[in-house]
Amino acid sequence: MAPIDKTRGRETLLPVSKQQPCPVCEGNHKCSTGDRGLILCGRRDGPVPGFRHLGPAKGDPQFHQYRREDGTEPPLRGSLRPPQPKPGKPPAGKDWPAIARRCAEQLRPDTRRELASRLSLPVEALDAIPLIGVDGRTKDGWTFTFPECDAAENVIGINRRAPDGSKKMMTGGRRGLTLPAGWRTRPGPLFIVEGASDVLALFLCGLAVIGRFSNTGGAELLAELLTNWPADRCIIFIGENDRKPDGKWPGRDGAIRTATDLAGRLRRQVSWAMIPDEVKDSRAWVVEWAAGSGESFDWPGIGRELVSRLEPVEVTASPTRPRIVIGTDEHRVNDEAATALGADPDLYQRAGLLVRVTCDPLPVSRSIRRPASPRIDPITPPTLRERMTRCADWRKRVEGEEESVEVDAHPPGWSVQAVHARREWPTVRPLEAVAEYPLFLADGRLLTAPGYDPSTGLVYHPPADLALRLPDSPTQADAVAAVGRLLDVVEDFPFAGEPDKAAWVAALLTPLARFSFSGPCPLFLVDGNCRGVGKGLLLDVVSHTITGQAFAVCPYTNEREELRKLITSIAVEGDRLVLFDNLDGRFGNDILDMALTGTGWKGRLLGTNTTARVPLWAVWYGTGNNVSVGADTVRRVCPIRLETPMEAPEQRGDFRRPDLLGWVADNRPRLLADALTILGAWHRAGRPNLSPKPWGSYAGWSSIVRNAVMWAGLPDPAETRVELLERSDIVAETLRGILIGLERLDPSRHGLTAGEIFDRVFTHPPDVPEEWFQGLRAALEESLSRREPRALGYKLRSFRRRVHSGRFLDTTGEDHGSARWVVRPEAEFRKRTARTHALDPGFVDVSSHE
Repeated sequence: MAPIDKTRGRETLLPVSKQQPCPVCEGNHKCSTGDRGLILCGRRDGPVPGFRHLGPAKGDPQFHQYRREDGTEPPLRGSLRPPQPKPGKPPAGKDWPAIARRCAEQLRPDTRRELASRLSLPVEALDAIPLIGVDGRTKDGWTFTFPECDAAENVIGINRRAPDGSKKMMTGGRRGLTLPAGWRTRPGPLFIVEGASDVLALFLCGLAVIGRFSNTGGAELLAELLTNWPADRCIIFIGENDRKPDGKWPGRDGAIRTATDLAGRLRRQVSWAMIPDEVKDSRAWVVEWAAGSGESFDWPGIGRELVSRLEPVEVTASPTRPRIVIGTDEHRVNDEAATALGADPDLYQRAGLLVRVTCDPLPVSRSIRRPASPRIDPITPPTLRERMTRCADWRKRVEGEEESVEVDAHPPGWSVQAVHARREWPTVRPLEAVAEYPLFLADGRLLTAPGYDPSTGLVYHPPADLALRLPDSPTQADAVAAVGRLLDVVEDFPFAGEPDKAAWVAALLTPLARFSFSGPCPLFLVDGNCRGVGKGLLLDVVSHTITGQAFAVCPYTNEREELRKLITSIAVEGDRLVLFDNLDGRFGNDILDMALTGTGWKGRLLGTNTTARVPLWAVWYGTGNNVSVGADTVRRVCPIRLETPMEAPEQRGDFRRPDLLGWVADNRPRLLADALTILGAWHRAGRPNLSPKPWGSYAGWSSIVRNAVMWAGLPDPAETRVELLERSDIVAETLRGILIGLERLDPSRHGLTAGEIFDRVFTHPPDVPEEWFQGLRAALEESLSRREPRALGYKLRSFRRRVHSGRFLDTTGEDHGSARWVVRPEAEFRKRTARTHALDPGFVDVSSHE
């Protein structure tokens, strides 16, 4: 756009731009500069250090007039601009000490009071930093300045604090440290805080304190500043309580990281501590404590109180970052890169994959995961490349004038791909699973320390507000009382019997005990006799107690490949509680059966051609009405039956706790402590074995959870399986109908081929079929995927020599290559005729020995 000329007397005004911003406010529009030094600023309306304020412009008071204090004129603009400096000769930097002094001269008594009021500190607290100043006024208030210094205590930049609390460095300045006057002479530990306002608060309280400019910044300056700091005086970083909804904690993690970095640079002990009482930062704690002290403030006493309540943690000095020189010997480069990854505190390896633990701050619709629950994410090559630069200094050799020299470099793509595909990394920590609730381990230890547990490979990632109180030495009486309190929570639910209550307690304890036994655990199915009986709510009590959140719905499908993909996703991301809600029709197939009887899962990662075998530690749940469970799945299910005589139970209103989940949320720590008390008391009693009936595939789960539930005074939770086995074994019912029908269809036991059976049942059925014939036809229609003789032959082979109702199906020779099928009584199971041998060459006839 062509310049717009505005004449003010003898001066021509031109609009500012990004290339030539306003000298007063540093903005790139709205303001103008004159060719003789006049400046019209549309953002400032008061004194500005380095400029003379001439008042509002005549005829246009929204603009204020300024001229430079030293009387210099700006360089000519446009075509009259003088030659620019040659490359390699930049103009001299700003005189930051002089600018800081000019800003400090603008700090008058009224502006001092305004700044002190903003910080909620007394005016005398500002004396700790003599060069605090003012950088003009906007329509919202004054903008204050805080000088930042290098290790020689020279001002190298100025941080501006706007009326809204936002902070921004003046253009051209560098970030530095906040150093109050006389900080070295203060006795006691040296505290390193984040920001100038925290420095003012702690210095007011008589403490030796300096400030760094961010949660992770300033380690290099601090190392230079504190090179000769006395060894007998502690250095303590103070972190801020600014934990985010996604689990990240910049104030704490930054304090730990910077303390670790400084310890390595100084080769001495450095500690970190968090502000007590969950207050955000040092200034807020001092202000809050002073507010409760009445009119007279004992600032040194407040400082002593703060020091007494801190709990410093010593850090271990981080090792020097390795240097990797890129060369043609790719194996060496890749070995060094893989080894360097062990220094990354957020990186793990799991099932041949590099992974990290992350949290979703908001619910996600694509997953069965609960909102904000931790998950395991595989590392992609671009993310790995970034982490490789964090763990090592990458260098390459280039030819100089006289010899080759090393220069900084990026990790080459071939190295990133090779390291990513290695499947194992010697120094990266193995990860088994991650949980946001306490876990009982195989040795009876309760995992309550947040972070990584090297003995198990588990990561405990608790919410910030979870505080549990457990008895030191729980007894059986404590366990029985805890069971009573837990069952009191669900007393409004119409359990079919006492074993169903025991099964619900087992469903609650299993996630907490999942890593204390080997092998899988059964699926807990809440089965109702009608809709609205409270199935989902009953399981939500479990989830709210364990995780603090409700289950997310996981869609179940009998389509094998889709279910395989779903379970692969669950295993890879480490989901711990999985719910199949509102099951309808037949439930269970071979894919689900494999998941319910294993602790590992092999599948292809979505979107890739990579196949991985991943740990599978999920605890499975389901809900439905009179669910029909497949024959092979039914033995993998621990049912919890709810039955009500009401026609519309959802209209019931006589609940003891109408807002049950709200009540559970308010009492979650107590309820979770009760569940942990049952397991803890059983472990402390020597893990007594009450010899429950064997349950194939679930011996490990039975040895812990079933024993603990029974020891606490409840029936065996596995007793609920009996009714479900009788009601839900669809395959068994189908086989029964086939056996009865074929026995009547071939009373002489001559044997029938699959084609003959198909012809008599489907092609030429009798005009008036008897009841047994109708049962045979219905059983075959239920079991056949295709109505044809070949499919019938395959189905009969799947039933061969399986005993049911005192009978079994067997072959009795062949007819033109087709097997002949016959129904035999159970007493003949160990006897086979010579004609059977043709179908089973490896059979040894034992009938002659009986």
